[in-house]
Amino acid sequence: MIIRIECTLPELTGNWVDLSDVWSRAELREWYVGAIAGNDAVTLPILERKLTGVHVRLVDGTLVTDAATLIARLDDLDVRLILWLSGGVTNALKELMALGEAKRRLLFDGVEIAAAKTPTPR
Repeated sequence: MIIRIECTLPELTGNWVDLSDVWSRAELREWYVGAIAGNDAVTLPILERKLTGVHVRLVDGTLVTDAATLIARLDDLDVRLILWLSGGVTNALKELMALGEAKRRLLFDGVEIAAAKTPTPR
């Protein structure tokens, strides 16, 4: 499953990125530590690997359609798009982790229900 992050600011609609929903625990930890520290040397390579689709316009109107170019031209983005991108990725990761928790609960609730309904042989 791909997570699409769309910009909804009226002047900047039509900008979007697709983010992979496959993240290891190590990648999540590395992302959050780097993001909190403001360390682009850590976060940008991860972002480049995890963006599976890009449709973002630079300040000069140039359309960027691949992750490598987006990362290379990040300084040419409208500052609002930079904030949208970083916030959008962070929010998507929070949703991804919450979904993982919901799946875990469904799995274990199902196991508990099945165990309660299954008689133990004597």
